[in-house]
Amino acid sequence: MYDNGSNYVLKSSFLKDLDDRGFLYQSTNIALLDDIFTKNNKVTFYVGYDPTAKSLHVGHLLWIRLVKKLHDAGHYPIVLVGGATGKIGDPTWKETQRKMLDYNTILDNIKSINNKLISIFCSNIKDNSIKMVNNDDWLSKLNYMEFLRDFGPIFSVNKMLTMDSISTRLQRQQHLSFLEFNYMLLQAYDFLYLFENYNCILQIGGQDQWSNIISGIDLIRRKKDKEAYGLSIPLLLTSDGKKMGKTEGGTVWLDETLLSPFDFWQYWRNVDDKDVIKLMKLFTDLSIDEIERFEQYIGSKEINEAKIILADAVTSFVHPKANLEDINAAASGSKVSEAIDTVQLYEPLQLDKALVKAGLAESATQAKKLIAGNGVRIDNIVVNDYTHIIDKSCLVYVGKKRLKQFII
Repeated sequence: MYDNGSNYVLKSSFLKDLDDRGFLYQSTNIALLDDIFTKNNKVTFYVGYDPTAKSLHVGHLLWIRLVKKLHDAGHYPIVLVGGATGKIGDPTWKETQRKMLDYNTILDNIKSINNKLISIFCSNIKDNSIKMVNNDDWLSKLNYMEFLRDFGPIFSVNKMLTMDSISTRLQRQQHLSFLEFNYMLLQAYDFLYLFENYNCILQIGGQDQWSNIISGIDLIRRKKDKEAYGLSIPLLLTSDGKKMGKTEGGTVWLDETLLSPFDFWQYWRNVDDKDVIKLMKLFTDLSIDEIERFEQYIGSKEINEAKIILADAVTSFVHPKANLEDINAAASGSKVSEAIDTVQLYEPLQLDKALVKAGLAESATQAKKLIAGNGVRIDNIVVNDYTHIIDKSCLVYVGKKRLKQFII
């Protein structure tokens, strides 16, 4: 097995570039997988997600980038939505059981997420060769008794209990339902199904999916006597060890209806200096040498150039229709023509109430605190009077990261 710090020397220039950029965390049978890529043999691979929310978030972005990189290298992607496994909930690293969703909500989430993924992939990939599947199409047809007889003897409960994702919950004496315990079996079956029906030999996923990935590989080996491969990517963490994708305002969603392209851009523009180089390697197409030249500017204002390059690259990838020129102009306080979220005020409105109406504050009390703390600007001028009346169209900024255009 290959993992961070491994002594194995990669031969494939493609895998080496992925490793240099920070995409590789672990891999099974690295020598065999490396040989496949060295010989430029084309592989079908898959990555899956469960539709637990209306949108994916920044934490999912790394595998979306990796799908594009593998596709650009000539390989064949399958993106699997867990319509069935989403009904159960993955226990991986969760402290409590995931909230159960009704199937109508799951279907709505699938539609919303798939539409966004199609938008990203169609705009960033040259052809329409990404296959999207839903595991509910086959898992819902399984006969429970047949499944137990065919696959139950293969899975060792003893081994499953040693998996980090399971053992951590048990060590903390946190509830682990029998429903969740089945998740690993179902995801393993997904890999077997895709192996049999699409010649899919590689699964990619986050490092927190490693137990599920190797379970699928083991199932294929036992049922088909064939070799399959797993490759995990690291969790997207900040330099201080925290998961990326959370701000004071909440989750950094990929769906523009939950977070505007401007706010999304601002998130990347304001990352910590210490994270810029790592993130540029992952999310821009600049060469490693071009990126590393910015290291000398960490801690100085010159690093802002790199942050803007990063923010532009990620935003254009996730929001292909976003107007970067207007976003950059708005961020610098210049006049913008479009692309900023607008709020229609049909009559003059007091500033604190306008902030609540626009979703820039959760309550009038919070709005007043923001205003009193000099955290609100109108047309780039600080306004600290909550009774100020907005009676004409203007740009309203809250802090450094949030902006709305008020129309009246």
